Amino acid sequence: EPGSGSSSTNNPWRCPEFTEYILMIRGEAHVEYGDGEKATIIVAAGSGIYLPKGCRVRVNYPGAAEHIAICLPAFSPDTEHPEPPEGVTPATLAHRIQNYLDLSPTLFPSVDVVKAPTLTITEYFGNVASQDPTFSACISKVDEPCSEAWQRPTFAEWVLVLSGVLHLEHEGENGTETTVVPAGSGVFLAADERVKWVWPEACTYVPICVPAFTPDGCRREPEEGSAKDADPETMAELHKLHEKA
Repeated sequence: EPGSGSSSTNNPWRCPEFTEYILMIRGEAHVEYGDGEKATIIVAAGSGIYLPKGCRVRVNYPGAAEHIAICLPAFSPDTEHPEPPEGVTPATLAHRIQNYLDLSPTLFPSVDVVKAPTLTITEYFGNVASQDPTFSACISKVDEPCSEAWQRPTFAEWVLVLSGVLHLEHEGENGTETTVVPAGSGVFLAADERVKWVWPEACTYVPICVPAFTPDGCRREPEEGSAKDADPETMAELHKLHEKA
């Protein structure tokens, strides 16, 4: 869920039934947490913060900001449980007593895991950035028209296109077919689906993988001239980062 704003916010305390991952793109977020003695974490642009299920939090933005929020399971107003501004009601108190867990948010700096001539992929959560093998989320930027090699990942992938356009080539009933994903749209790729990514113009997108992305799990078919094969060091460095994780 992309979010942005041009002024400060005053959001309520809440104790959600879902886990939340926030990727800060621009500006900063102030994350307060706790019940009783409270603390604040400042999330600067280029950082990610993990909010565990059952953690009582309040997230505000002191100025213009842009972020991506990913909730597992999916966000619902019925499971967010915001506390009303006039004070805690019997219902919110009962929910807090039943569901509140004395857990803290965790802040992670992002890591550039792919630095190719035309493609940069910055990981906010995953095997490298947060040492989490179950979930990964990145912000990827394509500078000019290019394409990637065919691949058949072992993980499922959700893709949010923020700007530009993505073309996904895949095998259909009548041979190779193309799915066009414009800015403001998303697409789901099932595990074990053979696809080829093509960018006809500059593009910014968010790939979300479950379980987390790994270069081996991607099962690429190296292709001369593709975005990650243009420079032999690109894939070599990606493998090194995952070996260190």
